[in-house]
Amino acid sequence: MHKTRLIVCAVLLIAAAVWMPEAKASSEKRAIPAVFLMKTIEGDEISIPDKGQKTILHFWTSWCPSCKKELPQFQTYYEQSQSDDVRLVTVNLMNAERNKDTVQNFVNQHHLTFPIVLDSKGELMKEYNVMTIPTSFLLNEKGEIEKKIVGPMTASQLKEWSEK
Repeated sequence: MHKTRLIVCAVLLIAAAVWMPEAKASSEKRAIPAVFLMKTIEGDEISIPDKGQKTILHFWTSWCPSCKKELPQFQTYYEQSQSDDVRLVTVNLMNAERNKDTVQNFVNQHHLTFPIVLDSKGELMKEYNVMTIPTSFLLNEKGEIEKKIVGPMTASQLKEWSEK
């Protein structure tokens, strides 16, 4: 029964992502999300949001076709922008994955080195009201949501966000 629900949710998420004509950006500010102390895939603790620093927060899974295509773009951005004032943090929705090994294998296969938080209970997904993957947010220094894009992003879009 649980597997059936997961499969149905996965199909709906993929269908929504595929049928969206284009990623839509939203720039309305919302209330500051709660602060979470989360663990990265390496076991390090990270604060989300990290007040005092702009952050690009990106939600994904290893089985999402759009995520598979865009995550190398995130790696390119990360390699070129590590010294910038904007922090990149991606959030893997562990509650929608088979297991941690699946995620680790995906990370190794794609040579991803940016911070990856494992949202095993879906806490961040709920806090940021993520309904479709991939979804990205630009958080300002106060932790407020400045922008949101539902759908894949490119390295140039990430760079544009970090320059504003």
